[in-house]
Amino acid sequence: MMKILIGTPIHQMKDYCMGRWLQNVAKLQEKTPADLLLMDNSPGLSYVERVRGYCRKYKIKNYKIEHLDFNQGMSVDKKRDRIEKAEEIIGQKALSGEYDCWFSWECDQIIPVNALDKLTKLMNASKTMIVTHNSWFRGRTNAYLADFGVALINKKCLKKFGPLLRFIASKDYSTMTMERKLGDEGWFKKRVLRNGGNYMDVFGVIGPICHLDR
Repeated sequence: MMKILIGTPIHQMKDYCMGRWLQNVAKLQEKTPADLLLMDNSPGLSYVERVRGYCRKYKIKNYKIEHLDFNQGMSVDKKRDRIEKAEEIIGQKALSGEYDCWFSWECDQIIPVNALDKLTKLMNASKTMIVTHNSWFRGRTNAYLADFGVALINKKCLKKFGPLLRFIASKDYSTMTMERKLGDEGWFKKRVLRNGGNYMDVFGVIGPICHLDR
């Protein structure tokens, strides 16, 4: 059995769905054991304590919550920087631990409890580095998202091609420059293909996926 890290950035603005999502995580962990890492990028530490309360309420197993401290007076692009940095740290944690995969699962998406089990079996059978399950755009029923909202990423992929981001030069994350401006999962997948790797985008293997907007 593969050892999996469920990892996602969180922020207080998503509190409308956090309780329902963590309840979903708890049920999924019963079906497919996995550790949970939440990377909070809210102002201050108060939201971390709130989420700890949710985790106790829903009996979440094997979890950690870490806080990423940024200057919160950011433009829209800088808010994206917070998410990207959180994703990079999660990728590094997946690499540094005894994990086989990172399950990238956004906290506003409710999925079936057998979803991770199905994606794991699909990855093993196909020998694919990344399995991305497409979901609906939030609030729309006529367009798909092809990002890493629900995606299983093999450790070999992270080790060979690096975390999603390559922050450079400075450790001051509020002013840090990057090799690329925005978090574009498509960019990462193209990089994997160019260097001899592989990935799979799948539709309808698991469902329904509820992309919450309230």
